[in-house]
Amino acid sequence: MKLWNFGTAAFFLVIATLQLNDPDPIYWVLVYGGTAMIAFGQGLGRHSRFWTGACIGAVATGIISTAPAFGDYLTSENLGNIFSESENLSSFFSGMGSSDYIEISREFLGLVLAFVLLTAYSIKNS
Repeated sequence: MKLWNFGTAAFFLVIATLQLNDPDPIYWVLVYGGTAMIAFGQGLGRHSRFWTGACIGAVATGIISTAPAFGDYLTSENLGNIFSESENLSSFFSGMGSSDYIEISREFLGLVLAFVLLTAYSIKNS
């Protein structure tokens, strides 16, 4: 189980690091970095209900705000595009494009993954 926790921590730490070049990195680095630190603490046999709850709250807020775009993605005809490359920065800075729901849907899925992990840790340690 320790290997799982440390591997999960490393995974979310890599994801947090990749968010540093995002146009809005603070939220994403805090959420994924927090999830990584909670997983690392689990590997060490430590659990903080406060920090796990705070991270769950931050993740849930993100899920709620990105859920409408994920709904748009599910009803689109571009379901395979979630695996394609992101739009380049010039299209980002020119305004929100018609396929922005794809990027937001990716964010939604990352948040759901973090939420499931954090909730499992919370239940395990209650």
